Amino acid sequence: MKRQQEEFTALYCRLSQDDGREGESNSIVNQKEYLMKYAKEHGFPNPKFYVDDGYTGTNFDRPSFKEMSSDIEKGLVKTVIVKDLSRFGRNYIEVGSYSEIIYPEAGVRFIAIMDNVDTGSLESNEFAAFTNLFNEWYPKSTSKKVKEVKKAKGLAGEHLGAPPYGYLRNPDDKTRWLVDEEAAAVVRRIFSLCMQGKGVSAIATALWEDKVLTPSAYKVSKGIGVAKKSGHPYNWETSVIASILENVAYIGVTESFKSTRLGFKSRKRIPTAKDRRTYIEDAHTPIIDRDMWEKVQMIRANKRRPTKSGLTSIFSGLLYCADCGAKLSLATANGYTHFRCSMYKRTSRAKECTQHYIREDALKQLVLKQLQQFLSYLQQFERVFIRRQIDATLAERRYELSAKQKQIEKDEKRIKELDRLFRKIYEDNVNGKLNDERFYKLSDGYEAEQEQLKQEIEDLTAEVSEADTEATNVARLIAVTRKYTRIDELTPEVLNAFVDKIVVHEREKKDGKRTQKIDIYYSYVGIVDIPTDEEMREMEREYMQRTTRQTA
Repeated sequence: MKRQQEEFTALYCRLSQDDGREGESNSIVNQKEYLMKYAKEHGFPNPKFYVDDGYTGTNFDRPSFKEMSSDIEKGLVKTVIVKDLSRFGRNYIEVGSYSEIIYPEAGVRFIAIMDNVDTGSLESNEFAAFTNLFNEWYPKSTSKKVKEVKKAKGLAGEHLGAPPYGYLRNPDDKTRWLVDEEAAAVVRRIFSLCMQGKGVSAIATALWEDKVLTPSAYKVSKGIGVAKKSGHPYNWETSVIASILENVAYIGVTESFKSTRLGFKSRKRIPTAKDRRTYIEDAHTPIIDRDMWEKVQMIRANKRRPTKSGLTSIFSGLLYCADCGAKLSLATANGYTHFRCSMYKRTSRAKECTQHYIREDALKQLVLKQLQQFLSYLQQFERVFIRRQIDATLAERRYELSAKQKQIEKDEKRIKELDRLFRKIYEDNVNGKLNDERFYKLSDGYEAEQEQLKQEIEDLTAEVSEADTEATNVARLIAVTRKYTRIDELTPEVLNAFVDKIVVHEREKKDGKRTQKIDIYYSYVGIVDIPTDEEMREMEREYMQRTTRQTA
């Protein structure tokens, strides 16, 4: 008799946020009233509610459902009643597993009132499996619609996620971001430290020493979001600094669809391939200028990792062998830090390459001297540099590009005309005015001409684009040089600002003297032919003579 009193009837209720949109009829209060009335009218003893409010039906990871399952295992529940199958769950495989296998084997009667499902009755609904399938389709369809809405917003440049460190939501428009100047100053400092040759660990140490709050601790201090306060508010993780340095948001670009769920039943998110993401330019105010951001990406791609002995150099990752193209590796011997070809180091016996040995102190002197000459050249003869680098006078360049652009327009017009001619001969062929043999001959000719024109347009467009890029890159390098009045010391920041890579040639001995050539590839433009001091003096004399004639 005591055993009978301990057994009770489980009345299960569930409502998710999406289910709430269906209206009041599926509310928890409504479900409770409906289930209690049914239990009393049909004489089910000791009713007990199990309520999961705000939980999805696509899985069974719900607290009250787990409690009910535990009571079933203990033998305390003999009947489970729900308003309908969708309240029990929206995964038709698992719902069917519970109603047809798990509960019957445990001696538990399962009732879904509105779907006429009752495992203790012979008149139970034979179409329950179809009902379950429809119930699963609902969240799947909802998930798809939500994704489509988010996709449309992302393609329109709206921000789908929370703003990164350095930005705040616009209080007047939650889809837009504003620069948080206090945090943005830290972001700029992080990029500047990277330009100075600091790695992520060194940057983290610098921020720790200056007691700069981590992004999480900063949010707490400003009452932003629900970030958890760290026990070490100044302990910057290297992964956080790396993510800041690689985030395109800081140059005003919105990157959408960076991750996706495995399916509507799964909560796990996986990264999306970069070519499947959406990038919207000028979506918000940039914190970092694009030139610095791109330079930092190059620095990150050529990380200056220390050798086994802890040795590092500002040139690490920038030096290449002139003969085999391999990188030069850093080493020390006889008290001198030096570089040598990594291919030679690996295959010295096979002699696939030579040493290309160069001491770091000698390299610093060479690079510093060339940078000083380069800066002096641009400061005095900027216009000459532009004319030489673009390889034509501006007037000639404009004429050449204009001619190519006109040819592109002419080719595009001809392609449209060929489309019209093709439609005409097709209609004539269908109407019997043009026989098949003549039709195929003409259509083949038109198609061949179209393909030729398309290729010509592609080639010309590439040339015009290349010329535009060339001029833009020259302007970008000039903008870098204008930040410096002189260069007295070769620092990592100076090196990273001016140099993309340095190619080291093998040493040569001529007339009893040993010489070694290096090729500096300057940022954006590559190798620059720098005039000698005498050539510069001659250019200066010519300039003074022209000026005198113009003022005479």
